[in-house]
Amino acid sequence: MGTRWNRAACAAAVFAVFASAAATQANAQAYGDPYGGSAYDPGPSYGGAMFQGWWMGATVGGRSLDTSTTATDDFSGSDFTGGIAGGYNVQNGQIVYGAEADLLLGDVSASKNIGGGPYTARSSIGSTGDFKLKAGVTVIPQLLIFGTAGISVADSEVKIKGPITKSDSGADFGWNVGGGAEVALTQDWSFRFDYQYTDFGSETVSYRGSNVKFDNSTNTYRGSISYHF
Repeated sequence: MGTRWNRAACAAAVFAVFASAAATQANAQAYGDPYGGSAYDPGPSYGGAMFQGWWMGATVGGRSLDTSTTATDDFSGSDFTGGIAGGYNVQNGQIVYGAEADLLLGDVSASKNIGGGPYTARSSIGSTGDFKLKAGVTVIPQLLIFGTAGISVADSEVKIKGPITKSDSGADFGWNVGGGAEVALTQDWSFRFDYQYTDFGSETVSYRGSNVKFDNSTNTYRGSISYHF
């Protein structure tokens, strides 16, 4: 559990540094260069609420799976992922909020031998659907800094594999939290990068007369290109 929360805390720290840098840029825009140079140039302006309305796009990146189990030490694995995302934003001045959903395809798995014997603990997370609320602020008209939180559902399996294999599989529900930044490239197109931590809770498998608990979580990093209707 400590490893998962440490990673989430690190991601939050990186996000805070990024937001601080963005705020510094916004101050530069407002007050100009204190060392006598030219004022900050925010780039081309397309006018209006850049992030208002419906949007849909494609996303690609990677995710890691971290597993804590009572049978052995923690273990992890990673793989690529990709899919589609869409949602609706409401923009009121610099404040942007809304709801979004995505579908990520591909499997990520992890495994570890139990005590040098013939048994192996294995976990996997497959295709995942996320449903999230979003809130953020535009530090300049074309740059949105945002956070998200919501629920997730995924195909999952946990297994003790060996001479006698025991497993549990099916739909697994969890909660997610994340954040990122989105840049409006034109009035219709935007690019965003975001991080998401997802906790899928616990599952149990019977092993040698006792129940082995698996705690699974994922860390997802991805870039997305979106069209705004």
